[in-house]
Amino acid sequence: MPSIRGEGMPAPLSPAAERWVDDWLARLTPAQKIAHCLLVLPTIGPDGLPDAATRHALELGVGTLHSIRDVPASAATAYHQRVAEICADAGLPPALISGNLEAGIMYSLGQSGTHFPYPRGLGIAADPDLAYRVAAATAVEARAVGYHWTFSPCIDVVSVPDDPILGVRAYGVPAALTGQLGAAQIRGYQDNAVLATAKHFPGHGDSNTDSHLAQPIVNRSQADHDAIHLPPFADAVTAGVATIMVAHIAYPHLGIDVPASLSPTVNRGWLRRDLGFDGVIITDALHMDAIARYHTPTAAALLSLQAGADVANVKCTSEDIQPVIAHLLDALSNGDLQQADLDASVRRLLVARTLVGLHLSDASRTTLADTPTYWSDPQRRATVDSHRVGGTALDPAAKVVVVGDSALARRLAELGSFQLEPEPLVPGVLARVAQRHPGAQLIPVFGPGPIPAAQQWKDVAAVTADAPNRCPAVIVNSTLAAHTFGDVADLVISVPAMDAFDIVTDAAVNAALDVL
Repeated sequence: MPSIRGEGMPAPLSPAAERWVDDWLARLTPAQKIAHCLLVLPTIGPDGLPDAATRHALELGVGTLHSIRDVPASAATAYHQRVAEICADAGLPPALISGNLEAGIMYSLGQSGTHFPYPRGLGIAADPDLAYRVAAATAVEARAVGYHWTFSPCIDVVSVPDDPILGVRAYGVPAALTGQLGAAQIRGYQDNAVLATAKHFPGHGDSNTDSHLAQPIVNRSQADHDAIHLPPFADAVTAGVATIMVAHIAYPHLGIDVPASLSPTVNRGWLRRDLGFDGVIITDALHMDAIARYHTPTAAALLSLQAGADVANVKCTSEDIQPVIAHLLDALSNGDLQQADLDASVRRLLVARTLVGLHLSDASRTTLADTPTYWSDPQRRATVDSHRVGGTALDPAAKVVVVGDSALARRLAELGSFQLEPEPLVPGVLARVAQRHPGAQLIPVFGPGPIPAAQQWKDVAAVTADAPNRCPAVIVNSTLAAHTFGDVADLVISVPAMDAFDIVTDAAVNAALDVL
């Protein structure tokens, strides 16, 4: 197996990069430094380029724009090039372009890029070299359209049976392998000039609450913290990860009674002092209900910076950022925000820019087609889990009908050139479909997720129990091992294909077709 590149911590900055960082730190005004520590959502004008509100936010010095969405690669490239020009014209360092690229740029752009497997697929394959290749290929495409920063890998160790949000976005393997896969992906991204983010510190994998919807409180013991949830982050720091995202979870048994993202103990103590991390700390999105129920955007931004974050992930639209900047500037003036802390954060963010070459230029390395492409790695089929109890799954001479009303069922039918019956998977449905298609091979595809494991087992068992004939295959969008569903068909394929936001990656669909 080829060795994974990128050993250890980042190399010291070159003299030219040091001068670039020092020069900008001296030139930026207090208000620009504050804006530099904020992340906002950009918006698009009728010409496809940054609208007036986004231009104004950039001219104020906003340091990070999160991804535009659902545009082709050529439009994203033009948009990001214009962002760089606006910053240069305003006499400011280039803004960072971030995105949730957990399954590639298609996860954000939708219309372009390669569909890569979700992290759970990499966990099933259990191959650090494959994880490296996926991250490296993602980074090449990301830089081609102007991204500098990915909010991945997710190195949470899932340790509860009914995880409500991570699902396919986590590797779903024990701590040691999670650390190896995460370190491999960090190197893959950063060897190819994209900042990686280890998330969600200090671990989201034992939460039964989705922090998008409410405040999770995890009663984790110190022993579990030290043995299960902390090691992958230590591995990430050793691998030289550039940024770490902190979760909105309280850990009362560990003395953390507020969200970790707002805790000086977590940021300044656990991350800086104990793990020795000197990269960029970013909060999880502050508009999530775990924070937004209790704090305004301005208050949340101040609390997160006071706690030691370098980037307050406000994630408001560009037109709403000016009051946040004004509030933080007042806090700086009255001593609620310390100038030394602000300067240290801005320095880290400037250093991060040099790690991806922004002190030199932001020229795209390649161009990227607007049409999506398919991932064809030799290890593709290893990213899904299967359990075969019969012989050959499909009779090539018989018609195949996919049954299900999910995005996954539709995509499987399209890519497999199968007929689709878009019916809800409830008891009796397979008998009805069989009457309409005599002699056809029926493949029920269970798409929604994440749902409680016990319910998923019951649903699969109930739908397949009264099928008129044994199904040649059942496909389940799941993080569970295929054998846990029992012998409900000749072949069961557990496919980590669709996340909680119903975004399907064709990499997993094609992997399932490889197995079929």
